[in-house]
Formats: sequence, structure tokens, C-alpha cells
Amino acid sequence: MRGKITLSFLGVAILSILLIILITIGGIYYFFFTKDVITTNYPPNLALSFKLYIEEDEDGISISREGQELLKKNKAWIQVLNENGNELYELGKPVDAPNHYSPADIVHYHMYPDTIDGYTLFVSSSGSDSNFDYVIGFPSTTISKHIFEYESSTSALIIKSIFIAFSISIAVFLIMGFIFGNKLTTPLLYIIQGVDFLSQDKYIIDYEEKGVYGKVFRSLNKLTENLRINRRERAKNEKMREEWIANISHDLKTPLSSIKGYAEILVNKDYEISDKEIIQYSNTILNKANYMEELIEELRLHEKLKNNALEINKRKGNLTELIRRIIIEILNHPDYENRLIYFNPQNEKIEFDFDENLMRRCISNLIFNALIHNKEGTEVVVDIRNQDRINIEIKDNGKGINEEDLRKLFNRYYRGTNTESHKGSGLGMSIAKEVVEAHGGNIFVESELGKGTSIKIEL
Repeated sequence: MRGKITLSFLGVAILSILLIILITIGGIYYFFFTKDVITTNYPPNLALSFKLYIEEDEDGISISREGQELLKKNKAWIQVLNENGNELYELGKPVDAPNHYSPADIVHYHMYPDTIDGYTLFVSSSGSDSNFDYVIGFPSTTISKHIFEYESSTSALIIKSIFIAFSISIAVFLIMGFIFGNKLTTPLLYIIQGVDFLSQDKYIIDYEEKGVYGKVFRSLNKLTENLRINRRERAKNEKMREEWIANISHDLKTPLSSIKGYAEILVNKDYEISDKEIIQYSNTILNKANYMEELIEELRLHEKLKNNALEINKRKGNLTELIRRIIIEILNHPDYENRLIYFNPQNEKIEFDFDENLMRRCISNLIFNALIHNKEGTEVVVDIRNQDRINIEIKDNGKGINEEDLRKLFNRYYRGTNTESHKGSGLGMSIAKEVVEAHGGNIFVESELGKGTSIKIEL
């Protein structure tokens, strides 16, 4: 994989080199071999072609109007010389320009810049038709000359230069491509390896968060840590779920055994039982069946709430009146008629849009939880207030909840360490939380061992 990525990077580098070389060759061809693209205003070309604007007649030498305009436009001047180098005609020449040029002077003035102060000179001939030469001077700010020595064959020079440039470019790009390819691809390999580990549930990576890919490494480290935590939580939840299933199975099996035993007695003709015993056994069967029905209903409700599959029928109602009825029903139950429950409403009428059946189950679960897990004599106080939001508080002065149970109180499948004497699904608190959240509210719990527990609902 590493070699493949490096080769891909080098391939891009080589293609870049070839593109540079092609552009260079194209540029050289354009400027050196395409004459018709160079305008006649270019000083060397203008000097070569200016003979077209020099007129010779019986009166002597003159420059055409078009030629004069070209000279003026280029801020140039001209001297026309005879075959001996003497001046025949001049137009705009500077004061220090000579009137006579020897062959050596002509070569010198033509080769070097600024031979006449501030001007670069170009020398050309009229050709075979006429017998004169001419010198044109252009401002050195427009054009200058520099000596450049090269082989006699321009083509050979160009080919040699291209070859050398190509070879150097290839070498440099290959070396730099290899260095930067390694630098860029090595972290990519670590990233690919890390993703591969994560796909195999191997949460063992811990990258140093630096370099170009520092943010990527940071994200991978964070993802790894989150997945580690999630795996531990999944394992805990799975263990709780298995324990919960075992407890539910036991809770269902125990009443079922009683129902089965009493039913066998009732249908067996070998047993002689009185009418009183028939009523007693029948009541036991009915109570156990009702318990199982409640347990199954709680399981069904929990699943629907968890999957958002339960239709919530909200209607405006009086929460104060609902809570009062719940408390009265609990105190009328024979098992709780001697328990201490105090209700302190702020107002006799606190209205809210809620599903009465779900809210009844939620409040009942919380109050029963306070009664079941505390001894007789424990005071349970229920408050309801309407300020910015509706606040319901159910607090007791019982034995409290330890820190571990407090963290997991609303977890699905969790049954606290102090529930051995109480049978049930272990879903009561989870259902209460889901009902509150389904009504757009929040639920909080505070507890201290030996002092009691407070559960607060905000709606």
C-alpha cells in the first residue's frame, strides 16, 4: 500500500515535469522560430526593415513621413552613411554622435549598449540596390544589449539546454517526490491502519497528534477512546440485561408455580377442600395472575416508550388533582395504609397538557419506589410548584441510595443493590424517566446515605 501511494505521487511529479518541458519547448519555438509573430516595432526588426522608409533621389537622402512617425514614436534617431562611413543624412541624432564611422566603430557601436550615452545602436545596410548603411539609436531604457556566447549551431545549443534542464528537473522532482512522498504517505498509512484496527474492534491506537494530519490523528484518538468506553458500557449493559432477564424469569416463574400448584389442587378430585379453601386458593391464583399481568404490561410499556412507538394522548388537566388522587389510592391500599405521605401543592389548580395514564404510572412508580425501599415510619413528601416551569418533587427521609446505584438509577435493566426483598421488573424508574422526557421534561435525583432521597421533575 505504501509503495502504491508513493508511486502515484511520483507519477504526478513526472507528469508535472513533462508538462513544464513541453511548455518550455513551445515557448522557445514561439520566440525563436516564429518570425511573423514579432511585430515590426521591435527595435532590432525595425532597424532591419527601416530601409523601406529611406528615400534616395537626385536631391539626396530623405526619410518618408511614415518613417519619421516611427522614429518619433520610438524616440529614436537615424544616421545614413555612405560606403566610407561618412554621414550623408541625419534626423534627431544626439550631439555626441560622430559624423564618421570606421568599420571597427560600426562593429563596436552595434555590439555594445550605451556606446553613445543613453542610446543603444543598431546598424543595417540598404541592400544591393543602394550603396549606403544606416545607424538607428533607441533609448537604452527601451532596449539594451548583452553579450551572450554560444555554439555555432543554435539548434544544438537549444537541444543541449533542453536536455540538461530536463535531466536536472527529473532528478530534482524524483528526489523531492520521494522525500515528500514518504513524508505525506507515511501518516496516511498510519491512518489507514488505524481505521482498519477500528473496523476489527481493536481499540489499540494512540497516535501522536502533530504534523499535517494532526487533526485527523486527534479525531482518531478521540474516536478510539469513545469506542472503548462504548464497548465497556455495552458489556455492562449486556451483563445487566442478562441479570435482568434472569430476575424477570424468576419473578414470572414464582407466581406461575403458585398458580399451577393451587390449580392442580382445585381440579384434583382426590383432594377434599372446603368452600373457604376454594375461595382462598382462587384469590391467590387471581392475585398472582394480576401480578404477572402488571409485570408483562410494564415490559410492553417500556418497549414502546424505548422505541417511540407509544401514542401519547395529551390533554389539558389538573396535575394537582391527579397527584392527590394517586396518593389517596396508595394510602387506601392495605399494604400502605399506615405509611406517611404528605402532599404540599402550591395551588389547587396547576394545569398542564399531559397523558393521564402515563403520568399516573410515572408518579405512582416514584412514590412506590420511596415506600418500598424504605422502612415504615419513613416520611414521603410530595411538592408541586408552578413558577417558570412546573416542578414536582418527591422526597423522603429514608436510608438513601449509594453512589453506584444513584448513577445507574434510570438505566434500563438495572435493579439496585437494595431490591432483594422486592420483586418487580426493575423498569419502574426507567419508565418514569421516559414518560417525563416524552412530555418534554427532565428528571433529576439527589440522595445521601442515611438522610434520604429527592427526585425532581421539571415540566
